[in-house]
Amino acid sequence: MAMDDQNLDKLTACPDCDLLIEKIQLVADQQAHCPRCNSLLYQGRSDSVTKTLVVSGSGLLMVFPAYFLPVMKMGTLGIYSSTSVIASIPPMMTSSLWIAGLGLLLFAVLFPVLILGLSFWISLHLRLKLYPDYLPTMQKLFQRLVRWGMPEVYVLAILVALVKLLDDFTVTIGPGMVSFTLMMFCSLLVTTTVSRQHFWEVMHHVKS
Repeated sequence: MAMDDQNLDKLTACPDCDLLIEKIQLVADQQAHCPRCNSLLYQGRSDSVTKTLVVSGSGLLMVFPAYFLPVMKMGTLGIYSSTSVIASIPPMMTSSLWIAGLGLLLFAVLFPVLILGLSFWISLHLRLKLYPDYLPTMQKLFQRLVRWGMPEVYVLAILVALVKLLDDFTVTIGPGMVSFTLMMFCSLLVTTTVSRQHFWEVMHHVKS
């Protein structure tokens, strides 16, 4: 016997074993797990839209200084030089390190900015109760990009290089490094504030 939309709306499917489970209302910080495979189904979050809006907006404010201000200043014998994230990409792309340069462009620049931009735009629409037809497509793109944004890898690479350079050079952390770290933190935090379940429930009720 076919189930009507009202009954289907009360169910959720486990992403790992496809078990259909009745949804329950959670309070903040509670988690629902699959009884068959123990996979995380969804979490209870309080005011996830506002939190996502604030976190993603803060991350976007860090984009310009993170990419265009000097990451670090280093020198020896009175000669100093500095570079930014964006300025380091063209030399890498035109050398034997072009693969590393391409990875830097995609995973430390393009994807994190898209993640922050999409989450801000989606949460802003939800906050203002605006539901254009393209919003579900943007949400799907956001969910795919979350797997690929890895600015923290770039920060770790800089820290490793910094430790190795300290023996031979005088190194000073620049404002770009501070801004990039804050932007990285925001891009990671926004993946925990976004409630995919809340978004799709809202879109379902809008269409029905």
